[in-house]
Amino acid sequence: MEDILNWVSTYSPPIILLIALGASLIYIIKQVTEKAINHQFDKYKKEVELKLERRSSFEERVLIDRYTLIKEIQTKLGSIATNLNRIKSGQKIDGFIVNSDIVPLTEVLETLTVNKYVITVKFHQLFWEQSQLLIKLANAKDSNNMAMLTSEYQKLMDRFYHEMNEMFNIDKIKCE
Repeated sequence: MEDILNWVSTYSPPIILLIALGASLIYIIKQVTEKAINHQFDKYKKEVELKLERRSSFEERVLIDRYTLIKEIQTKLGSIATNLNRIKSGQKIDGFIVNSDIVPLTEVLETLTVNKYVITVKFHQLFWEQSQLLIKLANAKDSNNMAMLTSEYQKLMDRFYHEMNEMFNIDKIKCE
């Protein structure tokens, strides 16, 4: 405050007016610059939020598709295993095996090929191993070999449940 009084007593009124105008101009420029920077920052922040929201929606959709597809493939493989056991027990299932080809298993293998990256490499490998084991089971002739293959299949099912839980954390979902 003393500096301002000193200037008023030392300098002429036009110079004091110029200093006041200069100070006002600097203050106005500072305010305009801050508002422009804040506006650009808010705009950038909103763009990033929208991108993250879209990405989050995409990831949610992929997880839902992945879960549904994995569940469908496992259901088909389970049905194939059940039908193979029925055939080994003497039942006849029309259209299940055509020219030594397990028709529904061919469909599963095609689905695996098309959806490898949706279901992830882990599940692709696991389903591939299950499919190959089912082929061996279909070709098994003696009961000892079938028992061994059934045991292997059960180990793959245990691995499947572990992988499902690891990927989707299903056992942590609780109704409260």
